[in-house]
Amino acid sequence: MRIALIGFRATGKSTVGRILAGLLEFSFVDMDERLVAGFGESIEAYVKRCGWPAFRQAEAELLTTLRDPDRQVVAGGGGLVLAPANRALLRRHFQVVWLDAGAATVLSRLHQDPRSGAFRPALTDLAPDAEVEALLREREPLYRETAHLRVDTQQSDPEQLARRIHDWVRSEAAAGDRR
Repeated sequence: MRIALIGFRATGKSTVGRILAGLLEFSFVDMDERLVAGFGESIEAYVKRCGWPAFRQAEAELLTTLRDPDRQVVAGGGGLVLAPANRALLRRHFQVVWLDAGAATVLSRLHQDPRSGAFRPALTDLAPDAEVEALLREREPLYRETAHLRVDTQQSDPEQLARRIHDWVRSEAAAGDRR
């Protein structure tokens, strides 16, 4: 079994993913961290040098390599769902959990995270609040289309969220065993 956490920036994919992987005794892969390690530079620097299309291509190639190893939790980047091929691969090879949060929560978390600049460079020329609102409107249908489960991350702490997903994963696995 493979679990992919999708959602916008700062919805908790990395934090919840690490906790969930521990609960399940699965390995954990943060796609952004893996890409940074492969690039040898920050996402911001890579995008400045090579552009967003090259980043999205590298992201898609990494996702393809992650579809086979079993017993892993993968935290995808916020834009992973933009490519139809990525959405199809996620649905086919992973149990997909969408971590969802509203624009105000996302903005608050982005301001509190010192890694935001390097790991989360601006995607548009809009002001941060306008960018978040516009991109959430654009991406929410794609997250919804891809996810097997949606989890609201605004009111729960990461441990509670991981336990909720853990319970869902276990019930899905049990249902699969009965089929």
